[in-house]
Order: sequence, then C-alpha cells, then structure tokens
Amino acid sequence: MNLQNLDRNELLALQQLINKALEQPESPVKDLEYMIKDIMGEFDFDQVERAMEALNWKWRGETPTIYDLREEAERLLRGAAENRLGIFRNEHHDVAIINACGGFEARAFCNEDKTKITGLDLAFVVTSWDSSIED
Repeated sequence: MNLQNLDRNELLALQQLINKALEQPESPVKDLEYMIKDIMGEFDFDQVERAMEALNWKWRGETPTIYDLREEAERLLRGAAENRLGIFRNEHHDVAIINACGGFEARAFCNEDKTKITGLDLAFVVTSWDSSIED
C-alpha cells in the first residue's frame, strides 16, 4: 500500500483502523473497580447500621460507624477478588472465594481461565445454618 496516494479521509480511516487494532483489552482491574463502586453505591449500609444497633453488635467493643462499615466492606471485597485470582487460583472456577468479618461476607467469582473477576457480592449475615451429607 502506498500511503502517499491516500487522500485525507482515507488516511483518517486507516488511522482509526490502526488505533482499533492497537487497543488493549479492558483491564480486569477496571471491571473490578466498576463492580466495587456499584456495590458500594447500592448496598444499604444504613440498614446494616440499624441492625447492629438493634442487636447491640459491636466491633472491638464499639458500635461501628457507617464509615467503618463501608471501609470494612470494601476491604473484604478487594480481598476476596485478590484471593480468588491469587492464593485460591487453583480452586475450580465455579467456586466463590469468601472473605468475611464482622457480619459481612464478600464473595468473588472468576472466569474459566481464572484471569478475571466476573462477579462480586456483598452480604451482611445475622444468622445462617448449613447442613450436608457427603457420599
């Protein structure tokens, strides 16, 4: 191809094609940041605070503030994601990795090749029970 024979519009079109070919795939960190921001924006921390007050639930002898709740939730979400792709990478990709503390449970899910976090969830658990029978 002789670039000297191209007009301005053809050069612009070529530049757009080159730029598109050079684009890097979206970073898993960006996707992770989006999920964390979404959860932190939508999760009802006020409801958690009210439940903890009603139950006289304390952390280290003190009732946590909304700021404390939000900080702990984000720490757990980031930790679950980091652990899913890190120290628990050898677990089957369908297995969620859970970081939990102070009533919060953060779970991280990954893609089949274990290179990207595909889902996060956050729960505040007051009580739960589980039972199973192994074959």
